[in-house]
Amino acid sequence: MAKAKQPSDLNLSVLEKTVLKEGLPSNKEAEKGLLGAVLLNNELIPSVLERLDEEDFISFAHKRIFLAIRELYLNGMTVDLVTLKDKIENSKEGLAGIGGVETLPNLVDGVPFYTNVDHYIELIKEKSILRKLIKKSYEIINSVYNPEEGETDSKSLLNFAEKSILEVGEETITSSLRSVSSFSTEILEIVQSLVKKKEHVTGVATKIPKLDEMTSGFQKKDLILLAARPSIGKTAFAITLALNAAKKGHPVALFSLEMSKEQIYFRMISQEAHIELQKIRTGYMTKEHISRVQRAIDTISNYPLYIDDTPSVTVLDIGAKLRRLKSTNKVDLVIIDYLQLMTGKGLEGPGKSRFENRNQEVAAISRALKMLAKEIDIPIIALSQLSRAPEKRVESSEPVLSDLRDSGSLEQDADLVLFLHRPFFGARGKKEISSDDKAKAFLIIAKQRNGPTGTIPLVFREEYTLFTPYAPSIEE
Repeated sequence: MAKAKQPSDLNLSVLEKTVLKEGLPSNKEAEKGLLGAVLLNNELIPSVLERLDEEDFISFAHKRIFLAIRELYLNGMTVDLVTLKDKIENSKEGLAGIGGVETLPNLVDGVPFYTNVDHYIELIKEKSILRKLIKKSYEIINSVYNPEEGETDSKSLLNFAEKSILEVGEETITSSLRSVSSFSTEILEIVQSLVKKKEHVTGVATKIPKLDEMTSGFQKKDLILLAARPSIGKTAFAITLALNAAKKGHPVALFSLEMSKEQIYFRMISQEAHIELQKIRTGYMTKEHISRVQRAIDTISNYPLYIDDTPSVTVLDIGAKLRRLKSTNKVDLVIIDYLQLMTGKGLEGPGKSRFENRNQEVAAISRALKMLAKEIDIPIIALSQLSRAPEKRVESSEPVLSDLRDSGSLEQDADLVLFLHRPFFGARGKKEISSDDKAKAFLIIAKQRNGPTGTIPLVFREEYTLFTPYAPSIEE
């Protein structure tokens, strides 16, 4: 049997050769300037300690000086050339460990008292991130040739690679703990912009007037749950939301874990052309119908819509696809149909290969989706199943928050919870149900973190799988 090729056999040592030839990315002048600046002005130290650590410095001497400055500051001592020299001199390596006593005064040579320390931090952090990317690249290559147990397939290795790169990406996120004074100007500008525009909808519009009025549209960073019992019309309503957003010029990414992209497209045609879905499916259409279908396809093809019908997709998969999409195209809204079909692979946590139960897995998926919405700065709508509890209640089948299936974390993580309810769907009894009653539907805002709750009447046009706003008649 032929011996398995090692990385060097496949010319993968190019990375190592490049590092040896070019050296690791660094900016020692920025490191020197930063350390000199904090020696001259101790008021800069908190900002530096918040955003950098010793691993961000490539110079061993600079690492030791940074650690000494941090220790002095945290012990409430003044940080200057005298105290710093004493601190390092009494350490294990002594002054020789930083290149001699002359290293310290050299730090402040030519450094102005008022220095743009933020620029130094950015330069140092940039090179640090590049070095960490190189390190992670080595780890990814090594994982291909020496995979851990349970991570031998390509998908697991891709997940490992993505998580490794994301860990480096997190380094770019500065502290979120800021004084209110530091962003008061930003808030004032936002308020002034809102006053100037006087727009009722500040997020992604749904074209359902009452919903837009109560939510101001779907807001960036929000996780939105759209939940209902099976066959109520979650997917149909989600498609309506996708089309309405796309018509307004908002690019939409729709991940369908249940239906194929062809089935989704057929429903879009039915809604757009107002032709019965069954006629489109079977091909029993008149020339007029065919003409309307063609016009609908022409219209839809110009919408900024993206459909992914990969089954059993993970949050990591969706995150990777959205980041790639955002790098080349704008995305304003994400819809996932539906949450219970997702897997939590890659979210198990350190040292774990599986979740203890489904509730734990759904909780991890829910939390990860919320984090993804914040990271990519767009609203994510996740469709979700409800438990059988509404069907068992005698007094009312209207869903409540406790009916959310699989995990209480869904209610906790969601910024907006919408229930789709059709009171006469599947109604039992001898009494015949009128077509008007069958068409009755309600969108219930059961939770809204930043707005009111309430119920919005809708009409369900089953032949087109289309929900429309309810318009009361004159008699009403």
